[in-house]
Amino acid sequence: MRKKNLLLLAIFTVLFVVGIFAHAIYMDAEDWREPGRRYSCVYSVRVGGLSGREVVGTTVIMVPIPATKEGKFFTPPAQKDPYFSQRLIHEILDWPEQHRKGPYFKNATEVFDNKKISGNWTTFIAETDKGYMYGFRTNETRLEDISFGREFVADYFDIFDPINNGSPVLYPVENVSEISVVPYGYAKYASNPTYDTYVYLSDNLEGGETVSFNIELEANNDPTEWPEEYCGYYTNLLLTKVNDTGYVKVRAILGQVVPHRSNSASLWSSQYVLDFYGEETSDTES
Repeated sequence: MRKKNLLLLAIFTVLFVVGIFAHAIYMDAEDWREPGRRYSCVYSVRVGGLSGREVVGTTVIMVPIPATKEGKFFTPPAQKDPYFSQRLIHEILDWPEQHRKGPYFKNATEVFDNKKISGNWTTFIAETDKGYMYGFRTNETRLEDISFGREFVADYFDIFDPINNGSPVLYPVENVSEISVVPYGYAKYASNPTYDTYVYLSDNLEGGETVSFNIELEANNDPTEWPEEYCGYYTNLLLTKVNDTGYVKVRAILGQVVPHRSNSASLWSSQYVLDFYGEETSDTES
């Protein structure tokens, strides 16, 4: 009987230890999964027509920033303490100190503000008469085009009605087109809504060549929290050419791909995109 009890104790101990390892491995896979497996967003800014241009003084370019239509920035997930099993295994495996807690996600200021990028541009978050905007500043006398991109994680994105349900779009937001929806378990947009927003060019760019803006914000929902048929993303896009300075009103468009497998190309085949690239092709051919 004693041998049997010892055997059962040994089996229980082995199962307990294996269970701790298994739980730690599973939770690590959950906690440190890639941004694409979370509520995540990619923001990219390309400003062309600047390279080689000679200017005097400080040059400032400002563009829409990721925020809700009311101008609120995204909220990153809170850092959380690991479970007992994770702490134990991390100690045994001598993980680095930054992994003794859960992953840390940056807020909007940490993601966007005061970054040095190619061309000696410095980024900044500006509070303007139009609302918050994202700026690029340089004192160089010979300019280079702007190319900037960042990925960030948030607590939640509503990909079905991002404009009205607090998801980030290219802000400022004015004069949103009439939005119609179609039933999809959750209602999603029947067509691609558009709205007015702004870009800004400093006065020292006056009289120069046309400046082109290609700004994209793509946000997906968390595929670990949604059934496959509800996993997808939306893309908020600004394509425009500007030959003015100061605040210039421009048009942005939003499209959805839900579910992922639908491979919807409605945004990229829209007249909004065709007009921009059609003009670009015509300029090149001429």
